Amino acid sequence: MKDSAWATIPVLKYVAVDATLTFWETLGFKITYRQDRPYKYAVTERDGCQLHFYYNKGVDISTPGNGCLIIVDDIQSVYREFSSRLKKKLGRVPSSGLPRISGIKPLQTRFTVTDPSGNAVILIQRGGKDEAEYESTDQKGLTDLGKTIALAVRLRDFKEDYVAATRALDNALKKPGIETGNDLYAEALIIRAELAKLLNDPNKEAECYKLLADLNVSADKIHGLKSKHKYSG
Repeated sequence: MKDSAWATIPVLKYVAVDATLTFWETLGFKITYRQDRPYKYAVTERDGCQLHFYYNKGVDISTPGNGCLIIVDDIQSVYREFSSRLKKKLGRVPSSGLPRISGIKPLQTRFTVTDPSGNAVILIQRGGKDEAEYESTDQKGLTDLGKTIALAVRLRDFKEDYVAATRALDNALKKPGIETGNDLYAEALIIRAELAKLLNDPNKEAECYKLLADLNVSADKIHGLKSKHKYSG
């Protein structure tokens, strides 16, 4: 990327003040500026990337809003580092609630970090080419269930909208006449079980896992599908 005479710096909402700054410090950012009066404002920086934070007590952090993109050279390395730092600090890698970090699949070139103030920062591989997967719902030749799976993956991985992904799969799996003994149905159940885990719904996860165990699908195939979606159930 060529240097420019102009620069864009995101200014994000800053509600959970100390928790937000501590979170970004955990991910390797440094606080380079902080003021509390006459208004609260802070700056964090890492590798030339700056995130500015402006305090707004009237913002509902549970409502999606502010966010930005960060372009990196090695997305998989960054994801491993962030996950390791969070696990060391929190004892786990949070996938729901605030803060959280979305999962990343093999060959995927982006993931989302959501901080304690609800800011969604999407990290993207420089020159990444995962658009084919994002647009896979438009591919000809997919069955109705195949299109729903592609849509659910899009909602899960690119928009981090687990509720919408769940709704799409549930509607598809309830359709009369759906074929239940094939690999595609198994994949749908695995994705649904993973979403249940992300949404802290152990009963639904157990239900999907039981249905999965009853299918006439080989153990090797099930293992391969779980690995594809990084589901550890």
